[in-house]
Amino acid sequence: MSAIERLCLEEALLSHDPLKRSWAIVGTHEPRYNSYLPNPEFNTSNESCLIIMGVGAGGKPDSLLDIEKVKRDGVLAVKRFSGGGAIVVDDSTLWTTFIGRNDDFPHVDPHSESIMAWSANDVFHKVFANMKADALHHNIISSEKKNMVMDTTKSCQAALDNETSGKHPTEGNSTLQTTEMPDFALRENDYVIGERKVGDNAQLIVDGAWLHHTTFLWDYEEENMSYLTLPSKRPEYRGERDHDDFLVKLRSTYALGDDNSSKRAFFYHVKCAAFEAFELEEVLLKDAMKVVDDLGGMKAWFEGGCRTKILDL
Repeated sequence: MSAIERLCLEEALLSHDPLKRSWAIVGTHEPRYNSYLPNPEFNTSNESCLIIMGVGAGGKPDSLLDIEKVKRDGVLAVKRFSGGGAIVVDDSTLWTTFIGRNDDFPHVDPHSESIMAWSANDVFHKVFANMKADALHHNIISSEKKNMVMDTTKSCQAALDNETSGKHPTEGNSTLQTTEMPDFALRENDYVIGERKVGDNAQLIVDGAWLHHTTFLWDYEEENMSYLTLPSKRPEYRGERDHDDFLVKLRSTYALGDDNSSKRAFFYHVKCAAFEAFELEEVLLKDAMKVVDDLGGMKAWFEGGCRTKILDL
């Protein structure tokens, strides 16, 4: 799916799932070319990234974007259905989305701060602790000139059994050593690694349910971040830092050799964290798309009730 189609699917699952299920959705996405929707007819010169703006920011792109640079480079911009400001994504961005029904999550107040605290404490602290262990183990194995393969087909139950026994699921005969590596934390409604932000979050709260999605920065082109201006409203810990000094690439800390293996490891650990916290039922994309099909298909949904739209800058 493209990033636009991903956003369309998320809103459909939140608002129109006849079974009222809670969802965890992960993936990487092509920023520009669609699989289910017609591609925009106008030409774009920089097709490597996509600008996504929150629904509240859609009417004031000039306060969040360098409009002249965006127009000069012909970057596609869309307005999503959730809140928040402006972000830049590409095909290396790691997407995670949680849709929670209030009946399934009575312990989570349907407010942004509570949802962020739940996601950090119940999911991402575990994910990044295991990613850190993977990276440390990989560094040890690499220094011994051996190869490590992340087995992302391994069952989460087996991984949890290993965790209970005190053994990390990717740990072999080597002993993990302590090293200086910054930890994941929730800070002022941002996910950070050390002092740097590692992803953008947005929420939408509706009657009886909520949605929380994050785009984690595995890698990015620094030039693409120059489309964003320094926002007037920003967290205190950021100060006056520009994007280069404020953001961090997960790739720089948690790489396990090649990027594809590392990304699969990230999603594997998200899956295991969800497996530990919930009664998990895995479905394929085609199963989730049935909800969109019941709305007349992706094109009819996008052109009709879906609130994700392409912006004319």
